[in-house]
Amino acid sequence: MKDNGSIARKNGLRLSMLGIFLILGIGAAVGIQFYRQNMSIYTDMAYSYARLATNNISGAGLNDLIERGEDIRSLFLEVYGRYDSGTSEELEKLEKLVNDDVELFSLYNLWVNIQYFIQNGSVMSSDIRYFYVVIPTEDDLIYLWDSDLDDDQVTPPMEHDAYSHGEKENLMKAYHGEWDNTLAVYHEESGEILGTAMKPIYEEDGEIVAVACVDVSITGIRRAFFRMLLNITFVISLILIFTSFVYYYVMNRQIIAPIVKLNKATSQLVGNLEHGSTVPFEVDVHTGDEIEVLARSFEEMDQRLRKYIRENDIITAERERIRTELSLATRIQSDMLPNIFPPFPERSEFDIYASMSPAKEVGGDFYDFFLIDPDHLGLVIADVSGKGIPAALFMMMCKIMLQNYTLSGLTPREVITTVNEQICRNNKEQMFVTVWLGILDIKDGVLHAANAGHEYPVLKAPGGEFELIRDPHSFVIGGMENVRYKEYEMKLEKGSKLFVYTDGLAEATDLNEELFGTERMVEALNEAKDSDPKGILMHMKDKVNEFVGEASQFDDLTMMCVMWNGDDASA
Repeated sequence: MKDNGSIARKNGLRLSMLGIFLILGIGAAVGIQFYRQNMSIYTDMAYSYARLATNNISGAGLNDLIERGEDIRSLFLEVYGRYDSGTSEELEKLEKLVNDDVELFSLYNLWVNIQYFIQNGSVMSSDIRYFYVVIPTEDDLIYLWDSDLDDDQVTPPMEHDAYSHGEKENLMKAYHGEWDNTLAVYHEESGEILGTAMKPIYEEDGEIVAVACVDVSITGIRRAFFRMLLNITFVISLILIFTSFVYYYVMNRQIIAPIVKLNKATSQLVGNLEHGSTVPFEVDVHTGDEIEVLARSFEEMDQRLRKYIRENDIITAERERIRTELSLATRIQSDMLPNIFPPFPERSEFDIYASMSPAKEVGGDFYDFFLIDPDHLGLVIADVSGKGIPAALFMMMCKIMLQNYTLSGLTPREVITTVNEQICRNNKEQMFVTVWLGILDIKDGVLHAANAGHEYPVLKAPGGEFELIRDPHSFVIGGMENVRYKEYEMKLEKGSKLFVYTDGLAEATDLNEELFGTERMVEALNEAKDSDPKGILMHMKDKVNEFVGEASQFDDLTMMCVMWNGDDASA
């Protein structure tokens, strides 16, 4: 019971994993879109200032400024390079120097206009950090103007400086008109991230003179991006936690609790069934879904199981009754067959032994031997069609009829003919029986016999071996009426042995479905030809069992052997 909540826990874990993926996916998608939109806004803003600067800077005047750069530089340095910080004497001196050189005066006015634009036009955005005009060369970077917009500081023209943080490649592209109007992103040592917009400044003939650059801080974009991810994570986490609690509550109410009830109820069901309790299976589950259907199925299963158990008890009792009756029938059948050996200990003229092993509890084979009178011995072996109780009942009827008519003094042919007519009169089940019937004259060893569709007998003469006697065959008993049966005669010598059997011997089958066969039977007989009748049958049974192995017995196995010792044999 310790795993009652395992389904909810497992699904809660799956929900948490789904939430993590949602946080990552939604955060990445929204963050990327947010970053792109803000970068687009900052790019447009930076380039708008860059275009404004290039529109206010004359390319021709810039060339003149470059050519007179040292004069301008020395002039500006005299007043500390600041437009509004000189004393009145210094400003007068600057004005006098400028008025003495008309060309220098125009260049000074250009610088003043640019300086004014830098100091006043940039106040529109607090994220603009620097404005500068440069000429990129292969060796270094020439600053014509470099203004820190935070403190209005403007560097005098013609200031040389080295490239830093990957500027050269981007500035050279802009200087050659190959830049794609995006922001070049740089990381400052102070930790601030700058995006640079670069616009070339053209002379009248279209030649690029310099590059105007506007630096904007995009650190805020990065910070806003991470704040947004944090907010998204927080919101989705709250939703996930709330959803998980709701999910666990619903899962426990709708699935876990009903399953626990079902588990307890089924455990009680098993206990009730084991102890024979009549308490019906009931479980209080009303979920309105498949679990409720399952609960009702368990209730129906309980009813069917109880019905099955009752029926099984009845069937078991009936089977036990049938088993008892079969056991009784087996004993009755065994008692009906001669089973005490030697059967006639006072008679030394002959020795006889027989056995019958049914394939089922009761069989359809039978043998019989009896004294008709002091001088004649009746011998019968037969095989009824089918197996089991029907064959056993038919066998008993045939055995009694054959014995009775033989004892009445009829010949073997007459006995078989009479029995056939009696059976055919009322044989609705169309059963039949093969019979070998012989009457042995104990005094002279003459045997009169008739064969109604049965196996050939096997005879051993004194000093010889067992051989098949292909005697005249007639039709089986019970097959049809008005059959003319044949009878034949054999003369047995002293010490002769006669062996008769049913087809269960020759048709014994091993695991490879190979038959024992008549040839093996004769060979086995000859291996024990010098034994008495009992020894011959025991040897034959051992050979059959050895051949069959673990294969099941398919047919009844019945054998009988009689040895005639002669009328003058000593007791």
